Amino acid sequence: MFKPLLLAAALTSALAAPVHAATTFAYISSPNDGLISQYRLDESNGAIALVEQTAAGDKVNPMALSPDGKTLFAAQRVAPFTVLVYSIDGKTGRLHKRGQAPLADSLAYLSTDRSGRFLMGASYGGAVLTVQAIDAEQRVSEKAEVYKTGPFAHSIRSDISDRFVYAGNLGVDKVLQFSQDKQTGALTPIGEGFASTAAKTGPRHIAFSPNGKFLYVVGELSGSVTGYAIDPDSGALKEVALAEGVPESLGLARGEARSAANNDLKDDPTPRIWAADIRLSPDGTLLYITERTTSSVSAFKVDPRSGGLSYIGNYPLEEKQPRNIAFFPSGKWLLVTGEKSQTVGSYAIGENGSLKRVGEAPAGDGALWIEILQRP
Repeated sequence: MFKPLLLAAALTSALAAPVHAATTFAYISSPNDGLISQYRLDESNGAIALVEQTAAGDKVNPMALSPDGKTLFAAQRVAPFTVLVYSIDGKTGRLHKRGQAPLADSLAYLSTDRSGRFLMGASYGGAVLTVQAIDAEQRVSEKAEVYKTGPFAHSIRSDISDRFVYAGNLGVDKVLQFSQDKQTGALTPIGEGFASTAAKTGPRHIAFSPNGKFLYVVGELSGSVTGYAIDPDSGALKEVALAEGVPESLGLARGEARSAANNDLKDDPTPRIWAADIRLSPDGTLLYITERTTSSVSAFKVDPRSGGLSYIGNYPLEEKQPRNIAFFPSGKWLLVTGEKSQTVGSYAIGENGSLKRVGEAPAGDGALWIEILQRP
């Protein structure tokens, strides 16, 4: 007669046992004050809290997490160009500098391959891509292999299979395509070496579908998103989708490059499209791009089977001149930085990609690059 009571007590005890949820951190660089800010993200309500700020030096900008989440690489965009290497505390997520290495040029983009054996960079001003080996101790080789591109190389990433590497080449309206030797890191052009976008697109940042079948690139000058199917054997790209992301109601000129000397929008006689980042939701069905001139994001529905894109809408942000965005791992919240904002913000993602601001935290000066790390 006591068994039901014992069973009920056991169930109550089991339900009351602590659940060890994953901890999520964000690392955001701010080049104007040389800081890397660490934040804790709350998946239950989208809240963000500043944990600490690490002095990383003048013009710290693009960053990359190692695939195992134990190391953060951060590039300085002032001479002598350097990549800083930080170990990440397994419990607190705090950064501890463990070394540095020279870079071949000022890098606008930084990433590692999927194995974590190579550090790759894209130089906007130098018009080159770079590859440097990373050893088992997470030390970056001082020797960089350098690959010339057309003007304004703006991103470089390896695909999900870790066999192919792609780069947005803004100044020549091309997405560069390579196979990568996984022993040496060497890049070899696939076919003629590129897939073209429409003229005056300005391909900038790229994102991969979670199933590894598609690549998407945002056009800085057009505010459009071009989707490509990735040939699983050769890695060659084939265009399968194109969607415009900036409505006429915003009154922005399309296809007009902005002078690097006027990146803060001062005294600009021509309001023009100035897109920046592109991110896909963890389930691969929702895509956002940022538009800096109007401080907004545009949302697209994605068909994971065909790679197709459908424009949903454009939504204003409180962060001014939004540079980078990132999904929380759950896909329920969006983290936003603004180069002209004193805070970073988080947004609840609603119907049709609509956004509602739910949290904020202090930002470094000129906050832009975001890396998200989830720890069990």
